[in-house]
Amino acid sequence: MISRICWGMAFRLSSSLEQSEREAVIGDLSESGESGHRALANVLGLVMRRQAAAWHDSHLWVVLFLVVLPLSFLLCTVAQNAAGETAVYTWMYANNWDWALIKNAGFWYVLGQAATQLSLDCLIVACWSWSAGFLLGYLRKAVQPTTRVTLLLLLALFQILNAPQHWFRFWMDLSGVPPMPSVDPNAPVTAMSFYRVIFPMIVLGTLVALPAIWGMRQYALSAPRILRSVLVFGACFSVMTMLLRVPPGLGFLLGASGMQWVQQHREAMRLLPLVAYWPVLYVVAIGLRRYLGHRAALA
Repeated sequence: MISRICWGMAFRLSSSLEQSEREAVIGDLSESGESGHRALANVLGLVMRRQAAAWHDSHLWVVLFLVVLPLSFLLCTVAQNAAGETAVYTWMYANNWDWALIKNAGFWYVLGQAATQLSLDCLIVACWSWSAGFLLGYLRKAVQPTTRVTLLLLLALFQILNAPQHWFRFWMDLSGVPPMPSVDPNAPVTAMSFYRVIFPMIVLGTLVALPAIWGMRQYALSAPRILRSVLVFGACFSVMTMLLRVPPGLGFLLGASGMQWVQQHREAMRLLPLVAYWPVLYVVAIGLRRYLGHRAALA
């Protein structure tokens, strides 16, 4: 049983290798009759050597600093915003529940509105994460495991250090914006360690880490070139809409004249976040295609 478990772990680890190398390694280990723990040790050593060699690639460092690092910061910022708002409503309904309210029609109306808004906010964070992972999935396969691990480590580091909040205060001081009051409006919520420490990590893991990893596995290299270009453009545009939620956001990129144009076209700018939901259509289309293909194969 232990040998089977080790062989299963060896197969999982070998998925980070190139397809040809993976088949050669697994084939050689199977023919040699190695035990499970020996096979696991050999595959683990090979994977570690390949990962160590990847760090000597200048292309990897460019990707980490210009793509992975900014994406990690943006995703952590929007995840913290979603976690703060969701924690307030979760505390209101879970920690202050009153069974007498279920007979009140107004309570259900407000609950429905809050649940709808929070669901959309959580969904857009997951879609942003999926789009970011989708873009990272187009990188070379040799650097994908490293970028995946680095993304997860940076997300956890930014969350632990509360980097988005520190950046927000630094930007306010730099731009001369009056500082925010020191009173915490959500003190009853943040006073609890669960909502202050554990809940944001849960949101970061479920709405950012898992969708990002899922998006990395969905790159459509077999699709036609025009379709691939459209998908990459959609993912890039979706990721850029995150700047609407992160200060200074678009103001940093567009400047004063650009922000003046944005202020004059507020109605059009409100429609931009809708583009971020494109992964939902993509996943539905892929699922429908597989379903129809499966039915055709059965027929």
